Amino acid sequence: MKLKRRFLIPAVLLFIFLFLFYGPIENFRLLFINTAMHTSRFQILAKIFYTENYINKVIGRIEPEENPRSDDSVLLNAWDDGITFAEIKGNNYNGFLLKINDPRRLIFPQSDTPQGYLLEQFTAKYHAIGGINASGYADANNRGIVWGTTFIDGGFTARCSDGEHHVIGGFNKDYKLVIGGFTEDEIIEQQYLWAFEFFPILIINGKKIEFQPFSGGLAPRTAIGQTAQGHVLLLVVDGRQRTSLGATFEDLQTILFANGAINAINLDGGASSTMVYHGRVVNSPSDGDRERLLPNGILFR
Repeated sequence: MKLKRRFLIPAVLLFIFLFLFYGPIENFRLLFINTAMHTSRFQILAKIFYTENYINKVIGRIEPEENPRSDDSVLLNAWDDGITFAEIKGNNYNGFLLKINDPRRLIFPQSDTPQGYLLEQFTAKYHAIGGINASGYADANNRGIVWGTTFIDGGFTARCSDGEHHVIGGFNKDYKLVIGGFTEDEIIEQQYLWAFEFFPILIINGKKIEFQPFSGGLAPRTAIGQTAQGHVLLLVVDGRQRTSLGATFEDLQTILFANGAINAINLDGGASSTMVYHGRVVNSPSDGDRERLLPNGILFR
């Protein structure tokens, strides 16, 4: 009897594993692969069980040069001094949304140390009311070093060598959020006041980008968008917690589109996702008490 039980338990566990990872429930596989592949820590889990071709098919990778570009001519400059702060709730997540009605209030400070700064340190240093995290980091031990391209006041402050085209979001001299896949020469042509590299694009010219099901998986997220009136939307969603599992890219689209965004782009997420308002962190970063050091932030005064 004991011998049968000894073999029965592993057999049941193997059946459950095969059923979930290779069985008829496709949604489980899609969610598992997307969630694993959009984290820096757990990509290996997806790669152990599935081929690279299958993973790429599930994720639906888009090359930078294939990304559409925003048309800033449709944006108005209907600015005022208003700032709105709201809590966002969905089926799987809790989050926070800030709307800054005057985009001229925004700044894009960079860390002047390889270690980086906490977001509230950025806001204190630059006397800001609040803000969100922005770029990813290139080195886990030196999180003040930016991953990707950044462009400020007419020049590159960081460059990315991963291909000729870069998925860029930033504000031009007319304070309009310009998004698209650009070469370095084309980045200069956009006359950005400041810009960053990250992906994916969420909304472009009033239309939602089409994603594969469960794209991005459930994770903490940060995003920025702009309405037709020129108002800026800053969004942070908590994740990897009992009370907030996280959001997919489609979830971000839904929130931002419902709040009037006609252009929007995803920013660095995971444990980096942080929002500060009036000097305090208002969300719950996924690493708990170990808030993450950042290479830069999008702040407003």
